[in-house]
Amino acid sequence: MNLKKILLVSFGFFLSIEQGFTVVLGVLSNGVARGADVLMPVDLAMYGLLILTSGRRTPQKHRGIHGFALAMAALYLLWSGVGEFVAVEKADFRFGYVHLARAILVFFVILKRINSKKDVIDFTRGLIYGLGFEALIGVWQWQIGPVVLPFIVVTNEWRATGTIGVANAFGCYLAMLAPISIRLALFTKIKPKWLWSAISVMSLGALLATYTRGAWLSLSVALMFFFYLDFLMKKLSRRQINYLLVAFVIGLAFTTLKYGETITGRMADSREAIASNKKHSRMGLAKDAVRIIRQHPLTGIALNNYRYHADKEIQGTRIVHNVYLLIMAQQGVPGIILFLLLNLSVFIVGFKIRKSQDPTLYHIGMGGLAGMLSNFIYYLVAPDYRLVILKLHHWRALAMIVAILIADEHTKKLKQQFMLHIRRQKEKKARALHTSQTTMNETVI
Repeated sequence: MNLKKILLVSFGFFLSIEQGFTVVLGVLSNGVARGADVLMPVDLAMYGLLILTSGRRTPQKHRGIHGFALAMAALYLLWSGVGEFVAVEKADFRFGYVHLARAILVFFVILKRINSKKDVIDFTRGLIYGLGFEALIGVWQWQIGPVVLPFIVVTNEWRATGTIGVANAFGCYLAMLAPISIRLALFTKIKPKWLWSAISVMSLGALLATYTRGAWLSLSVALMFFFYLDFLMKKLSRRQINYLLVAFVIGLAFTTLKYGETITGRMADSREAIASNKKHSRMGLAKDAVRIIRQHPLTGIALNNYRYHADKEIQGTRIVHNVYLLIMAQQGVPGIILFLLLNLSVFIVGFKIRKSQDPTLYHIGMGGLAGMLSNFIYYLVAPDYRLVILKLHHWRALAMIVAILIADEHTKKLKQQFMLHIRRQKEKKARALHTSQTTMNETVI
C-alpha cells in the first residue's frame, strides 16, 4: 500500500469524525469562552496529501468547471468573512468561519489531488469505511443501547445519532453517503462486496432509526430518480436489475411489516410541523427568516449569529428549517447567489458522468449525484448544513463530482493510448510479416 493510498483512505474516513484540538477564538457577551477545533484528524490526512503528494494536469475538457468551482468557492469564503464586521457575537462567527474554511480546503484538496480512477476508488473506500463506522454506532443505539467510546463524545437518546449528536443531521449524513455504498454493493466489482452490502444495510437501518422524515423522503426521491436514469440509459444488466428489484422488495416488505406503524405515526404530524400558524412551525420560522433577510439583505448577519436576530419568542431555541434561507440570512443575498451558482453548476455539469464508459466511475459518480440531490431536497426542510460534519461532506460531495469527471477523462485517454499502442504493435508485426514473406518470395525466384 503506497503513501497516497493510505492518505486518501484516511482522508475519506476521518471526514466522518468530528474531534480535535480546540482553541479559544473569543469570549461571548455573557462571558462564556467560545472555541473551535483548529486541528482535527482529517486535517493530518489533508495536509499530508497537499505536502507529500502531487496532482496531475486538469484535462482541457474540464478546465472550465474546475477553474470556475475553485474561483466560486474562494469568493464564497471571502464574502463570508464580511461577517467579522457585522456579527453580534464575533466568537460565534469565528467558530463558523473556521469550519467553513476547513470545508472549502477539503474541496480544494479533492480537486487538486484526486485525479485518477485509482484515487477515486481509494477515497471512496475511506468514505464508506467512515459511513460503516457511523452506521454501526447508529444501529447499536437503535437495537442494543447507549454507546460509549474513548476520545469520542457520543450523544445517546431515543433516536439514533451516531457521533454527530443530532438525529436529523445524522439522517442527512446517511442519506448523503448511502447511495454510493448501495451502488458499490450492487453494481461494481470493487471488493469486498459483502462489506459494502453490510454497510448499506446498516446505513438504511440507522437512517430509519433517526426518525428523520426529511431524510427518508429526500433519499427515496434521489434513489428512484437516478435508478430510473440508469434504466433509461440501459446502464444496468438484467442481472443487476434483478438484484435491485429483489433488494427493494425485501427492504420494503421488512420495513413495512416491522416498522410501518412507527413510520406512519412519524409522518402523521408532518402537516402540523410544516404549515401551522405557530411561530415554531417550519412556515413560522421561514417568515421570521424572511424578516431578517429584508433587514440585512447585503451582508447578512454573519455565520452562527442567527439566533441573536430571531424572534424573541423562539430566540436561542429554534432556527429556520431551510438551509437556503439560513445562508441568505447569515451571508446576505450575494452569499446565497454564490452558493447556488456553484452548487447548481457542479450538479448540472456532473450529469456528464452518465456518458462514462467506465462502470466503476459511473456508479460512484451517480451515487455521488444522488447524495447531492438528496441534500438539495433535505435542505428545504432542515438547517443541518451548518453543522461541522455535514458542512465538510457537502463540500466534499461537490468536489468529488468534478474529480470523477477529471478521473474519467484521464481513464479514457489512457485507454485510447493503450489501444493505439496495441494497434501500432499489430501494424508493426504485419509489416514485419509482409517484409519476411517478400524476402522469401524473392529468394525462391
